[in-house]
Amino acid sequence: MTTINEARLPALILQSSVVLLAIATATGFLFYTAPVGLGILAGGSIAIINFVWQRRTLRQLLDHQIAPSAGSAAVRYLLRLSITAVILYAVLTSGRFSIIALLVGLSVIVAVIIALTLYSAFYKGD
Repeated sequence: MTTINEARLPALILQSSVVLLAIATATGFLFYTAPVGLGILAGGSIAIINFVWQRRTLRQLLDHQIAPSAGSAAVRYLLRLSITAVILYAVLTSGRFSIIALLVGLSVIVAVIIALTLYSAFYKGD
């Protein structure tokens, strides 16, 4: 077993999330109904896009020598949160997606982070 390189951790989370989303979406479409597959795909896509957006914003904040004002950081956070809420509202009210499957899709990033944490805890490269 190999250890996880901390510098590559965000990229590994992203890649693993995309793979998990593809597997879960295919499972939803093949073994359940189209609304289940669409719900997993929509939830996972929202979670992954939100993760990438948050990572990019954090990187921009950390790369600048001059710290932006707390107000501008709060506005960007609220903008991201508002856009995510509007998209989730549209998905939920459309009636074309399974709500449980949407929650499963939204949990893709969390599942990958938990799996990588457990992997790191049990396989320290000894």
